[in-house]
Amino acid sequence: MTTVFRDAVAAEWMRLRTLRSTYAFLTGAAVVTLLGLLLLALLIRTFDAAPPAERANFETVDPTVVVVPFVMFLVGAVAAASVTGEFATGSIGPALLAVPQRPLLFGAKATVAAGCGLVGGLLSASLTVTGATLLLGGRPAPPHPWPVWTDAVATVAGATLTVTVAAVVALGLGALLRSTAATLVTLGGLVLVAPVVASFLPPVWRLRCGSVLLPNLTAQLTGADGPYLLPPAGAAGVLAGYVVVALVAGAFAFVRRDVG
Repeated sequence: MTTVFRDAVAAEWMRLRTLRSTYAFLTGAAVVTLLGLLLLALLIRTFDAAPPAERANFETVDPTVVVVPFVMFLVGAVAAASVTGEFATGSIGPALLAVPQRPLLFGAKATVAAGCGLVGGLLSASLTVTGATLLLGGRPAPPHPWPVWTDAVATVAGATLTVTVAAVVALGLGALLRSTAATLVTLGGLVLVAPVVASFLPPVWRLRCGSVLLPNLTAQLTGADGPYLLPPAGAAGVLAGYVVVALVAGAFAFVRRDVG
């Protein structure tokens, strides 16, 4: 069984590497990361040109706040394609002939999705934080979000974890919906639209709803100062809940429903 699972994971990695959409979405994630750094550079110019009174009231400029939600969506799209693409092309049939144990095949797909999220999230977060640190130089707070280098490490770890969870959620949605378009719309609503909608809610509900949304969990995982409610342990528990719900729902749909 272990050998079959290992071979299934290797086959899923190979298939994902051969899809042109994989490179398109990952290129998009890289572009978003660079655009986030460009936006930061413009904000730094504004800070440097501002008089001292305005500098004192300048907000912290953490580019991961802008970059991470888009990376979640783009890396999640790669993970979702690992299952929706097979249903769209009909290649799920041969895949099940090769690995007839559906739970095992879904587990292999989940492993690859998590690996994709881990690598994509780590690369994007590392590039964003490193670039931001270089651009900010010796500027103090408030613009500099990481006065101590360990704060930057915590941000990279938190962003990597949330992108990984988003990839697993995308896989679960893909197995449940079996449509690339429907999965991307739902994923986009979850990581891009929902935080915007939550910001228009009354203050109490804005905090309650906003605190459990995926893009807002990165800062809460690190214990950074912010408007949301969860301590690091609570944010980690919410992330675990996302993973459990996505895997249970996705696995149930993948195992129980017919291929056609």
